[in-house]
Amino acid sequence: MSTIVVNIMRRPDLSHDAFIDHWRNRHAPLIRSCPEFTRHLVSYTQFDAHAGPPDLASLFGGSGDYDGIAVLRFRNRKAMETAFACDQYVNTIRPDEPNFVDLENCTSFVTDAFDVIGAPSPLFDVTGKTAVVTGGAKGIGAMLSAALCEAGADVIVLGRDGDAGNRFAQSLEGARGTCSFIEADLADNQAMNDAVAQISGMADAVHVLVNNAGTFTAAPIEDTDTQSWDALMGLNLRAPFFLTKALLPLLRAGSQEGDPARVIMIGSIASLWGNSSGGAYGYAASKAAVHQLTRMLASDLTGTGINVNAIAPGYFPSDMTDGFFAAVPGLKDQVIEQIPAGRLGAPEDAAGAVLYLSSRAGAYVSGAVIPVEGALWQA
Repeated sequence: MSTIVVNIMRRPDLSHDAFIDHWRNRHAPLIRSCPEFTRHLVSYTQFDAHAGPPDLASLFGGSGDYDGIAVLRFRNRKAMETAFACDQYVNTIRPDEPNFVDLENCTSFVTDAFDVIGAPSPLFDVTGKTAVVTGGAKGIGAMLSAALCEAGADVIVLGRDGDAGNRFAQSLEGARGTCSFIEADLADNQAMNDAVAQISGMADAVHVLVNNAGTFTAAPIEDTDTQSWDALMGLNLRAPFFLTKALLPLLRAGSQEGDPARVIMIGSIASLWGNSSGGAYGYAASKAAVHQLTRMLASDLTGTGINVNAIAPGYFPSDMTDGFFAAVPGLKDQVIEQIPAGRLGAPEDAAGAVLYLSSRAGAYVSGAVIPVEGALWQA
């Protein structure tokens, strides 16, 4: 693996803050928009040379003369040479460099990297991607939002509870990515339109949409009423379809050659078996429809650069499952006994599936419904 390290001096007429702003908020997105160049990269990392304590830097002879350090890792020497000779570097990336860099006073060297402790596989990297997660501040949704944010994505969470959503977003400060919250009831058409408008004002593209928001009801057939049925279908089925439709322009903007945009539906194991799960007729039917909707959308959208997949979770700790277990003493132990894996799902289990489907690792997967349930469905 070939690596080029560039010690960067800012243009003399720029402040250090102005240099960093241009480098990170203009030049970095410019690089990401050039797949002819980036397809040869394993990673590209920017370091602010003035961000750390100078007394620590001095332990290693740091002088603080440079403003930034760029480390670009390529698959091999040929890939590096090809990248810097490609039209997108020569005609798009290179002309922007004099806008913020003093090219005459920069230094660089090329080396072959030797990892003492390896970085995470770029196969599962989502750094710089914008992800929208509905119902993303509680339960499984919070697990998915946190995982995407920790993996480097800029996450926009939609939810009905403003206080809980803002607290959740604040809890992720300091993660590799960022997290912001939009209060929205996706069962309401106008609220959905308003949320889409806010998303459009926050991001030029959406790379990942996780349709997680949903509700649950269960009752004997004799007690099931049309009002609760229609409300459940509105949030569980109608909302993910019409939100996907509304975000298609941003999803298309987020699609790149070899790295399509992703729509991830959250289904349920309840729709994979015939058991009514205590009268969860509407819930299981809505999730079965979500699974079929996933396949149909994949057939239409994959060719346009948008992959569509679904995850069918089993039992995970959440407000919903906590309510089940609290209502019936001993139910939690009974459920765990039925799961071949011998436990409930953990945040890492749901997170791993979403990171797979959101990253380069899942770029060729579309139309799949993936059970994440410890083999309970097979038991």
